[in-house]
Amino acid sequence: MKASVTQREIAERVGVSVATVSRALNDQPGVSPETRSRVLAAAQELQFVPNAAAQGLATKRTRNIGLVTHKRSILPHFATSSLDVVGIDQECQRLGYHLLTTLTTQEAMKRGLRLPMVREKRVDGLILAGPALKPSFVLELYNSGMPIVLIDNDLRETAIDCVLHENEEGTYWLTQHLIGEHQHQSIVFLSGPSTWVSSQERADGYRRALAEAFLESRIFYMPDTTVETGMEAMKTVLTEVPHLTAVVAVNDAVAVGAGRVCKVAGYSIPEQIAVVGFDDIRWAELHDPPLTTVHAFGEEMGVQAARRLIDLIESDPDQEHVRLRLRVGTKPIIRRSCGCTYLATESGS
Repeated sequence: MKASVTQREIAERVGVSVATVSRALNDQPGVSPETRSRVLAAAQELQFVPNAAAQGLATKRTRNIGLVTHKRSILPHFATSSLDVVGIDQECQRLGYHLLTTLTTQEAMKRGLRLPMVREKRVDGLILAGPALKPSFVLELYNSGMPIVLIDNDLRETAIDCVLHENEEGTYWLTQHLIGEHQHQSIVFLSGPSTWVSSQERADGYRRALAEAFLESRIFYMPDTTVETGMEAMKTVLTEVPHLTAVVAVNDAVAVGAGRVCKVAGYSIPEQIAVVGFDDIRWAELHDPPLTTVHAFGEEMGVQAARRLIDLIESDPDQEHVRLRLRVGTKPIIRRSCGCTYLATESGS
């Protein structure tokens, strides 16, 4: 087995161009499903990795699984991610596995197989959590043959097992509530990066509700989904949408940031501008006014991801792998920021 297989060798094996191999390995469009499958199979057979120093993966069971997330995801406004970890750990313990966690960065994602838990063969499989993990990073690990499950992430072109929120339905409900119950007609959506599946699906729910009401959609994209990016985006919105009456934010952190800017600019919430979020983080009920949102069941996401990964680890290697794309539902939480009289609705937390 060669330690430094190149994309050219894969191209020669499959009978395609190096550019086609590159597109397939980076989850880019323009490759037929059949060719993509052949490229990924050849990459796995040849044990291709971008970095020649990466070592082969373990074949002996460790009864450990690894959780990898981007460093940005541990910031306070991503409080729901802690529930994912609780669920993963709970299911691991139930099934006799141990959980190891690590954080990655933009730079570290250029060499996925150098992650210590992977390089040192300490895990039997990986849960990769969050939309900030790059497709090339995910595919490098996937092509190694190690069992992989994604949380809150999904690749456009390559089928990998994943667990997702009911993103579209949750945001559809929020937007429809603003239109139907509060008669809002000028509503904007503050979105994360357009490449993130959660941003795409939540924007789709917003668009669908507006289209049904024959209203114009206005989407403002941000490079991240934090309080700070919510504040910056809201400053732009107030300049560009003078008759704005409501904001649907991609998550609660962004909603908090948008609300701060509204207050500084002299707008009252919800009397002049309604603001709603997504996730139901701990800040949501403490926000002034308490934030209308949808509760995302992070702990259940973790349970389902761990259960699926361990199924993959323990399955017969000769058995056909049927890819699963699991959805975990959301729960509407009505508070005052949308204009409703505050209902002491349980958040489910």
